[in-house]
Amino acid sequence: MKLSIQHIIKLIYKTPIIIGVLVFIASCENDIKEVQELTAKQDSAIVSAKDIEMKYTINGKLQVLMTAPILNRYIEEDGKSYTDFPKGMNLIFYDEFGNISSTLKSNYSIYWQSDGIWEAKYDVEAVNEKGEKLNTEYLIWHQETEKISSDKFVTMTTTDGIIYGDGFVSNQDFSSWELINGRGIINVSDYE
Repeated sequence: MKLSIQHIIKLIYKTPIIIGVLVFIASCENDIKEVQELTAKQDSAIVSAKDIEMKYTINGKLQVLMTAPILNRYIEEDGKSYTDFPKGMNLIFYDEFGNISSTLKSNYSIYWQSDGIWEAKYDVEAVNEKGEKLNTEYLIWHQETEKISSDKFVTMTTTDGIIYGDGFVSNQDFSSWELINGRGIINVSDYE
């Protein structure tokens, strides 16, 4: 069998390529720990949804209705998960009779599942059934203690006037509240 010079040259060029591919394939190895570490470090959401509506009920009675344009759920390296609402959310709370007891809206929100804490940020507005309106840039709802609070500047608008404060504490349905360092203009009716 006689090999031509052209055939030998082709083999010389192909041999390093073939050897390189074989070495590459032989060197591929999946260390399970490395794969787990890479998948645990997620920068992207594990769940994303658009135009969501979530209903929270107890014994078939609607308690909270939440709507949001976007929801993203993440898992951190330590296994803790959180859900973020980058374009805000609206919450409507209902009493035991199905009437609206309060509302809350914000331009951004995040829910820390392991801690049971909701954070609402940027143009936060809460309104109770008396029509009292709270405006702030930051609010926290602690589900376990059923308390709402803020350590930022707040404005409370009531039928009696406008009150400003350096913080805020309230019960969950926003029916009983207290401002920290409250000040403002309050209308007082005349008593005889």
